[in-house]
Order: sequence, then C-alpha cells, then structure tokens
Amino acid sequence: KGLASGEFCYVLTSRQMGKSSLMVRTAWRLRNQGARVVTLDLTALGYNLTVDQWYEGLIFRLGWQTSLEEELEEFWEQNEKLSPMQRFFAAIRRVLLERFPEPLVIFLDELDMLRSLPFRTDEFLAAIREGYNQRSVDPEFHRLTFCMLGVATPSELIEDSKMTPFNIGQRIDLEDFS
Repeated sequence: KGLASGEFCYVLTSRQMGKSSLMVRTAWRLRNQGARVVTLDLTALGYNLTVDQWYEGLIFRLGWQTSLEEELEEFWEQNEKLSPMQRFFAAIRRVLLERFPEPLVIFLDELDMLRSLPFRTDEFLAAIREGYNQRSVDPEFHRLTFCMLGVATPSELIEDSKMTPFNIGQRIDLEDFS
C-alpha cells in the first residue's frame, strides 16, 4: 500500500515534523525496489517567475534528475503551442513514461510555496488529479505516482474542491517525535 503500489500520497503538516526526512528515506527505499524517483523541491525554482519559467524550471529539474535534459528540452520546444501546464504533463507522459518502463514516483516538496507564486496554481494540482484519472484510459499512467509534501492545508492550496488531488490519495499524518 502507498507509493510502492502506485497510490498518490500527501503529507501536509507543520514545519520540523520530519517530512523531508520521510521523503529521503522513502525515495531511497523506492529506488531500491526498482522505481524511478524524482524529488522536486519547489522552493528551488524561485518565486518571481512567470508561468512559463516555473514550468520550464520543473522540466529542467526533471531532466537533470533523469539524465533526459536534451529530450525534455526538445519536447518542450516542439510543443510550444500547448500551455505550460499541458506541456509539463505531456512531457511526463511522452518522454518519461515512454523512456522508463519502471514506476515513476515524483515527490513535490515544499508544496506550500505554490501560495507565493504570482499566478494561480490550481491547474497544476488539477493536472495531478487528471494524471490519476487517466489511469482508466491509459495504462501507462498506472506507473506514475505523486507524493506531495508541505506546510498547508488542502484548502489553502486549491480553491476548487472538485479539482483537488487531495481526495484521491492517501493522507499521511506525522506525529510529533516526542
């Protein structure tokens, strides 16, 4: 159960509760079980960005961690007619899932930074949900799993509760270390 079986998960709790430690240990365990793991620290992308810069930053970090920089950059440039969000998720499907046969787990750390961006990010979270929904029509999406970590409540991150990815996944609660 959980990420190893393809279940979307999220850890939304206060600071200094062990979210990053849990992510590092879980990523290591998943890699040892044969999964392809990418960890995206959203604060590393910056704050004063356009929508295009933010999604392109995600693509760059995906490419760097999977050694597919050139393929992802080429895909990005060839699909400029799509919106940045559409290009990002199409790149996951058309480049990453086609290139790697193993499960792909993407950790999104510091998810709360979405609230600080100068543009709305509801579509990003809605697209994560859509990736889950695509499992019914595209079996490749069964290999894609997200784990979201941050300091926020779901309602602080997305306005439309019908689009939220937080009702399809498993909430992981962390207790105080004491």
